[in-house]
Amino acid sequence: MTIAQQYAQRKETFHKQYTEANKTANSIAILRLIIVLVGGYLSYLAFNMDKTGWLFGIAALTIGLFLFLINIHLKYKDKVQLYDALTRTNAHEGGYLNGDLSPFKTGNAYIQTGHPYTYDLDIFGAQSMFPHINRTTTAIGEKQLAAWVKNEEQIDILEQQKAVSELAMLIDWRQNFHATGQLHIDEDLNDTKFKTWLNTTFPYSEKSFLRIISYVLPVVTVLAMVVGYVLDNGLLFDIFKYTFFINLGIVALQKKYIQEEHRLLSNTSSILKKYSKLLELIESQAFEAKILRGYQWGLAQNNSKASAAIHILSKILNQFDTILNPFAAILMNGLFQYHLHALFGLEKWKRDNRQTVFQWFDIIGKFEALASIANFAYNHPDFIMPELTEKPILDTQNIGHPLIALDKRINNDVAFVDTKFIVLTGSNMSGKSTFLRTLGVNLILAKIGAPVCAERFVFYPFNVWVSMRIDDSLQNSESLFFSELKRLKGIINTLDNPQKSFIILDEILRGTNSNDKRAGTQGLIHRLIAKQAVGIIATHDLVIGEMIQEYPHYLSNKCFEASIKNEELLFDYKLKDGVCQQMSAAFLMRKMDII
Repeated sequence: MTIAQQYAQRKETFHKQYTEANKTANSIAILRLIIVLVGGYLSYLAFNMDKTGWLFGIAALTIGLFLFLINIHLKYKDKVQLYDALTRTNAHEGGYLNGDLSPFKTGNAYIQTGHPYTYDLDIFGAQSMFPHINRTTTAIGEKQLAAWVKNEEQIDILEQQKAVSELAMLIDWRQNFHATGQLHIDEDLNDTKFKTWLNTTFPYSEKSFLRIISYVLPVVTVLAMVVGYVLDNGLLFDIFKYTFFINLGIVALQKKYIQEEHRLLSNTSSILKKYSKLLELIESQAFEAKILRGYQWGLAQNNSKASAAIHILSKILNQFDTILNPFAAILMNGLFQYHLHALFGLEKWKRDNRQTVFQWFDIIGKFEALASIANFAYNHPDFIMPELTEKPILDTQNIGHPLIALDKRINNDVAFVDTKFIVLTGSNMSGKSTFLRTLGVNLILAKIGAPVCAERFVFYPFNVWVSMRIDDSLQNSESLFFSELKRLKGIINTLDNPQKSFIILDEILRGTNSNDKRAGTQGLIHRLIAKQAVGIIATHDLVIGEMIQEYPHYLSNKCFEASIKNEELLFDYKLKDGVCQQMSAAFLMRKMDII
């Protein structure tokens, strides 16, 4: 069975489960309504017949059944949402295999024109590498994946490969994790608002007197109400009324603290509920990879689970939401000092968890990023896990651009082993730029622990520097030429670092005359070789290829050739040895009647 067929089959299965769960949820909702109507009617009869005991019994039974069915209904609604998300997940992945990237985030927010390689290699943005990989559903997960792609974090590549390979095979777990992440809206809880809440304190949280009366007065209030009603005792009813309003007054004195907590945490409960479920999925799965087990260990705290702690916080925040309902707030605070107890609960939660909560969020982000890379690996079973080496080399066979469909992809062999730098020549449209991006994108994939599009890929974890797409900066009053010089200066400076760099250059110094451009290109290659740089430069200037005579053991010439048959220009996009012999610009201009 092909991967496309697997996705189609899973989509159909989850859609059936969605339909069945939805029918059950609707049936429970109808049953709930019937119970309310029947209970209301029986209560009405008991009231008219002055059967107080029956009235209380029927009311209690009706409320109990109603609450029981609400709980079951909510569970089925969660199933409905989960199966719906799983159906969409498999539909989207099936569409992805046919080239549809529209459901996936492009990472536009991470586009940086000055980054060493992401802008030049089209890592972020529409039709870029990112939507092919990104399956994160949380802001923290997307940021984590982007940080790895941008080389902002040190990665143990070998261990990451093991984690990705393991997760790739756990399709049920991955899709449950992904679907769960879609159940509720998301925002970055690492922002200032949530951090501000963690660092605020309720000044009376340690006051024993306030805590004592928060328990004693509600007990007196409820007992006075119940016993007063049963015994029809006016004195107890008076006690009930007085304590009810005293409870309200005590809570009212803490109104500013309650409102501030609600302001800082508004709309956070649903996000935390989702995080709790994601953490539970991480905690409950048995993993083999060292990285994955290490992350699981990071969720353990004092023999308790991070998912349970986040769930508790979510429940407390649900209590705070009653502040939006004046009637419910008055009733619950008058009887139980409800929001004061919620305030105490939040304070205790902060004391217990403020040091570790962002570590838990970080682990969610790492699992989302790893699961995204694993999904990419699953979608491309013909790709291989690259082989890491300590030597500053890149040795590939049958390497192709990972974002080009298999039926359109042309693969090539190339090695930076015996010779470390390649001068690439070829006519326009012959495939030079695509080949440069093929090298760059596969190197980035290899560095994040992802599979690459090749039959063999032995690599050193180079710092990648690319100069292919230089824009002028009107804001900084910089010309395109000066912007390119700044990029080249940055490349030269990075070659002094202990970590070796892989340099990819495409037709540099466009903003000057041909003689100046040639002299500059030759001078740059001299400098790169002096600094033992590894990489490739594409150029239309065939004279640059003559530099191999000066550096026969360091430079090599490669080219993409074109051929003219029956007045048609043909390209095979196959990499060849030597300097290009056939140029196409004049031919195309004549064919288009330009010259």
